[in-house]
Amino acid sequence: MALNGQMPFAKGHYFKTIVTAEAKLDLERKGVQSYQRDIYARFLCFGNGALTSLYDHSDGFFRRQLILTTKDKPADRMDDPFLVEKMCAELEGILLWCLEGLHRLVQNDFRFTVSERAAANVDTIKRSSNNVIDFMESEGYFRFKADYSISSKEFYDIYKQWCEDNACHSVSAIHFSAELRQNDRRYNLEATNNIYLPGGRRVRGFVGIEPLVHPCP
Repeated sequence: MALNGQMPFAKGHYFKTIVTAEAKLDLERKGVQSYQRDIYARFLCFGNGALTSLYDHSDGFFRRQLILTTKDKPADRMDDPFLVEKMCAELEGILLWCLEGLHRLVQNDFRFTVSERAAANVDTIKRSSNNVIDFMESEGYFRFKADYSISSKEFYDIYKQWCEDNACHSVSAIHFSAELRQNDRRYNLEATNNIYLPGGRRVRGFVGIEPLVHPCP
């Protein structure tokens, strides 16, 4: 079944709606007019790739994911063509195993226990989709200093220089500035509209950053 003509989880807001069950979804069967329904199910998605979002880059998007690490397939393992039949024979035991896990989840107020490895997996995926985090932890391009300030444009130029040096794709200037404003407490920065350039022009920028490089425009 497709959601709005797209595969499930194709967009971040579909993912959020399914997880929170706060709104109806547009369901559509092949050859049948779509209709609105509430979804009372939760989904487990298994795959070899990480879930990505086109527009939603907030922490909430990543907090809704549990990314597990599986063991590599042994080189000498032979796939069992009758595995489904064997699992069907164990349906009763599998159901009891699932119920046992559900009872633990209820006792934990429906909060999953996240291991250190699972938390590290989410952090890795978050960094791979948002290299601004690695840039803000880099050295040699800027340093945090309370009595210094920098314009948004100059800081973005430094970020693009870092991306070029590290063979990374840069995010847009709007995305870059928004990321810093959303995490200003984390980096101890202050977003401001009172950065003055030579000539008296007032622009947007950040207080708490001293540039160490000056990329050519």
